[in-house]
Amino acid sequence: MISNVIGTTGASMLLIRPYIKMNRNRIKPYHIIFFIFIVSNVGGALTPIGDPPLFLGFLSGVPFFWVIKNVWYIWLPALLLILFAFYLFDLNNKKDTSKGIEYSGKIQFKGYKNLIYLAVIIISVFIDPVIFSWVPNLSPLPFGIREIIMFAVVFLSYKTADKEILKDNEFDFEPIKEVAYLFIGIFATMIPALQLIAYEARTIGDKLNAGVFYWATGSLSAILDNTPTYMNFLSAAMGKYGLDVAVKTHVQQFVLVDDIYLKAISVAAVFFGSLTYIGNGPNFMVKSISERSGIEMPSFFTYIVKYSLIILVPIFTVIWLLFFYGKG
Repeated sequence: MISNVIGTTGASMLLIRPYIKMNRNRIKPYHIIFFIFIVSNVGGALTPIGDPPLFLGFLSGVPFFWVIKNVWYIWLPALLLILFAFYLFDLNNKKDTSKGIEYSGKIQFKGYKNLIYLAVIIISVFIDPVIFSWVPNLSPLPFGIREIIMFAVVFLSYKTADKEILKDNEFDFEPIKEVAYLFIGIFATMIPALQLIAYEARTIGDKLNAGVFYWATGSLSAILDNTPTYMNFLSAAMGKYGLDVAVKTHVQQFVLVDDIYLKAISVAAVFFGSLTYIGNGPNFMVKSISERSGIEMPSFFTYIVKYSLIILVPIFTVIWLLFFYGKG
């Protein structure tokens, strides 16, 4: 639920260390993997704040509350099925390895001032000239007022943070750096591929149904960045009706005409990001933090073969059969 308020990245970074510490007497790699499935991906599908592709859709003209109204009944069974799979895994791995570890039984919350910073970050999400005409456009600069506010808050938060809390949370910038380097590489190399996909999708758009959009968007979101993948397939879906994704009124019209394509693209872009470590930014950060905490995480391909293929693909297939098969 928190992923829908502060984003999957925010929720992952906020919760992963407490999650590891609370389970330190029995923590296993699968605990972290299911955390990635739920908190870092599927959980954040209810609001535009939850995941970047949904936010970009909002900026393009998709109404803010459209997501929760049209996706919750897809989100809920997917989440329950993943939780049930987690229960089955956990049922057979209840060995308590605690050796003299004692818990205080108390919950402590430190750093209350950061709640103010967090509130400013969430509010600043909406400070965009696309949403409010009074917000100045800083073009041709590659950033706007929103980004200036966010970076200022990040700087203040770090500089005024309690050093003891940072130490207790084992905070450092290495996981963020690793993800930044990885995704810069992905962004630099995926543009031609996505341009080709967008062209081909528009060319044969009349032959594409909701199921095709679901699997195509999902598959590419798992290995490329889900935000441009979402926008490319949204553009292709709108092309079926002669609409342009760059025109906000066209996007609003598209939602009213037939939203089955938008549902398929939105759900797939968020859900399928959990299939690989590179499917979504927080996945790799959670892996890095967990390894720094001494947890031996599976390799890239082991994660796919041992976990995501046998757990997520069957669940996502059920979702396809229930909500998108034969539609559009």
